[in-house]
Order: sequence, then C-alpha cells, then structure tokens
Amino acid sequence: MGMGISPYRGMCGLAAEHPGGPDLLAGVARPAPHGEADALRRDVGAWLVASDVLGGDVQGFLAQGHLDLVAEAWGDVPRGPRLVAAAKWLVLTWILDDRFDDQWIGGPVTAARRTVRALTDVLEGGSDGGSEGGSDGVEPPGDALVEAFAVLWRETVELTPPQWRARYAAYFRAYLDTSLGYLDEAALHGTPFRDAPFHTPGLHTPGLHTPGFHTPDFRAPGAAAPAGAVQTVPEYLRRRDQDGAVSCAAGWIELAHGLDIADEVFRHPRVTDLLMRFNHVVCWVNDLYSAEGESAAGNGKNLLRSFTVHEGLAPEEASARLGALCEAESTTLEFLADGIARDPSSPGEVRAFALGLVRFTRALIHWTATAARYRTESPR
Repeated sequence: MGMGISPYRGMCGLAAEHPGGPDLLAGVARPAPHGEADALRRDVGAWLVASDVLGGDVQGFLAQGHLDLVAEAWGDVPRGPRLVAAAKWLVLTWILDDRFDDQWIGGPVTAARRTVRALTDVLEGGSDGGSEGGSDGVEPPGDALVEAFAVLWRETVELTPPQWRARYAAYFRAYLDTSLGYLDEAALHGTPFRDAPFHTPGLHTPGLHTPGFHTPDFRAPGAAAPAGAVQTVPEYLRRRDQDGAVSCAAGWIELAHGLDIADEVFRHPRVTDLLMRFNHVVCWVNDLYSAEGESAAGNGKNLLRSFTVHEGLAPEEASARLGALCEAESTTLEFLADGIARDPSSPGEVRAFALGLVRFTRALIHWTATAARYRTESPR
C-alpha cells in the first residue's frame, strides 16, 4: 500500500528527526540491558520458531528490533520462567496488534472475530487456574497464533496467583473487545479508516485535559460517526487505554518481577493515577513515532493524526505538541513512582512495581524512538 508524499514524513524515525523528540529522550535515562540479554533473546527467538506464530518469517520480524526492548524492559530480574513468559506476552501481543492494525483493518471481520473468540475462550477457560474446562478444551481455528496463545496461557497459569490471572484476563479481553469493535465500525462502512475529519453535531473538542466534555457513544442509534475517519480527541481518549493493551503491559511487569499485588492495591488512588500516566506515556510515544506506518495502513487510532485532522494543526505543530505531552506525562509518572518508592508505608511489592513501571517506560521510549519497526512508510 503506497503513500506517496506523506505529511507525516519525519515524524517516525530517529528522535532527532522530529520536533519534541530530542528533548524527550534527553530527559529519560535509557536502562542498561539485562545481564543475560543474549540468552533472553535466544529464548524468545527459539519460541517464535517453534510456535510458527509468524508463519516462518521470524527473521523479518526480528529485524524490526523487537527483542531490543525485551532485553531492556525488566531490569536484571532472574532469567527464569516468569521473565521469559513476560517477554513472550510482549512479543505475542505485538504480533496480534499487527493483525488488528495491518491485516484486518478495513476488511471483513470474520477472521478477526473468529480469532478473538478463540482467544477469549482460552482466557475464560483458564483464568481461574483450574484444570477442568481450561484452555486444553479450546479448539483453535487452525491458527498458530491462537495455539501459541493457549500454550503460553497454560504456562502462565502455573506461574501466577489467581488474582493476577483474573485481572490480566480481564485486561486482555478488554483489549480484544475494543480492537474488534474498531474493526466492526470500519467494516460497517466498508472502508478502512482514512484521513477524513468528522465532528459529531454539537460536540466540541476542547482539549486533552478539559473536564466535562461529552464523549459520544458510537453504538447509540443516530450517534454513530463514519467509521472511515480519524478519531476525535475525546474518542481517542475513551478507547486508547484499552486497545493499546497497556494494562496488559502492567501485568507483564508484575509477572516478570514475580509480584503478587492485591486487587485493592490496584484500586488505590495513587496506583490508579500512576497507571493512568503509564498508559498515557506508552500510547502517546507509540503514536508519535508510528504515525507514518499507521497512516499507510489506514489506522485512525493515533493522537498525532487527531491533532492534525480535528485540531487543525500542521504536522510539525502536532508533533511538537504531542512530544511535549509525552515529556510532561513521563516526568509526572517518574515523580509519582518516586513518591511511592520513598514512602515507607508503601508495601515492598508496590514500591517494586512503581519502579518497574518507570524502567519499562524508559526502555520503551528509547526503543520506540529508534526501532526499525517505526521507521517505515509502509504498513508493518
């Protein structure tokens, strides 16, 4: 799928190539690789080959630099089954993301719906950790991705407590449902998402942090906006926290570090705020660097494109604005995490989790700014 001359050229390459990027990277320390980074890379690479989840194109996938983030994201926690499982979840979710964003968008949703149903069956059957009715009973629809997902879930069940599994399964189902809903809207209008502005009558988009703005319900009669359109800022904010799978990433951090955090801790206002900032940084940094490839794929889930289409900003202005938002939110995340880590009343596992979020975010920011995955004008 060609793009011609793109207004987003320069936004998704090295950080020095677009406004806001150098300042963002200068303020974020890049974590050192894991002490056994090479062995961890081999673990994940061998799994990709054995599972055939990529249909044989493992080297092409790895050439995009995915394992560079795997090597930096979780520090020097022991290279045991938990860390390897977290790395596999990260990579498998990327692969699933590519299906949603590049292969399924704008086309019939039959294959996507079948795969999502199979993945949901795996989670619903195994989320309680019981052997009866578990993922062994799922019949994958001839899909190596579903089979790899089911095997990985079974392995993870053996490593994790019930409350983690229930929470993670809920996060992953929300990610699947939201992403599938996005495809359903595109299919309803028979077109992929495109750079065409739309506005719900009477809806004003006052800005990111303005309280009280109305978010339309796409599924309400008469309120559905054309599916072939870039999301408005309120629409983006309503959906992105789920379809970006960032809540799942928080679960990977907990898994890799061997933490067992109670649900009531996750509902504490300080942790809720911390996770919200984590979600913002991960999603917005991704959007800052992936606009080119997503535009080529017809993907309208990008805050940079929301700014240019709905806020009337020039690409350079939109890039500078989003870069500044990423920098501010990253600074806030680190401030909040530091407060939790220094608070003697915070449980040790919560302090470790807060610092784990910071490390993962730092690694992700630097990786996203330089990875070959985002240095392309073609769909992934």
